[in-house]
Amino acid sequence: MKIIFKRLVAYVIDIVLVSLLATVITSNNYINKDYKKYQDVYKDYEKYATKYNDFIEDLEELEVSELKDRYEDYSKYLENIDTDELSEKDIEKIKTDSKEEYQKKLENYSYKLNKLSIVPKVISILCILLYFVVFQYYFDGQTLGKKLMKLQVVSNNGKQLTILNYFLRSLILNEVIINIISIICILTLNQSNYMIYNEIIYYVTYVLEMTIIFMIMFDKNNRGLHDYAANSKVIERVIK
Repeated sequence: MKIIFKRLVAYVIDIVLVSLLATVITSNNYINKDYKKYQDVYKDYEKYATKYNDFIEDLEELEVSELKDRYEDYSKYLENIDTDELSEKDIEKIKTDSKEEYQKKLENYSYKLNKLSIVPKVISILCILLYFVVFQYYFDGQTLGKKLMKLQVVSNNGKQLTILNYFLRSLILNEVIINIISIICILTLNQSNYMIYNEIIYYVTYVLEMTIIFMIMFDKNNRGLHDYAANSKVIERVIK
């Protein structure tokens, strides 16, 4: 279990480093022209979600007249209420009726944000490939995280790993292939189809991650799916 823990720590270190690098690059307005637009849409999303949640909470606290004054956007759900105090039945009906509109609005925001995230996704993929493929290849199977934890990626059959081996590892371990498919889908699919894809890919990603974790934990050589695809394994590096 010792090497599994060390691999986990090394991976977390590496992902944090790559994420920081990608974030710094994508926050540059000259590189990412949609950066400010993304921030504005995200702020609108947060504002909308917060207001809706406040409205749902206040249904049980405020009178109908106060709710209409404070939440004009949701006053249509209060039009047929004759009294100034909501019953439990009224509250449940308003929650049910407003939830559908809320979810549709969230889907709109999600789609917009994903459309504005194409450049950051591309940059993230490039950073991952440069770090986990090129950097690791030229530094003898070690990333900074692996170096700190004294680990090394080596061939499972004693041969020298090629850059293609590291590329295959990264396609699976770092979900490069999933991100590439995601970019293609956001460029080619309409909103409704993309949201279906998004839900499917969520479960696919979860299954993939769980498969890798269980394989590393229970395989006799602690090899994950990515190791089998790349004919590699991770060992503790002996310092001579």
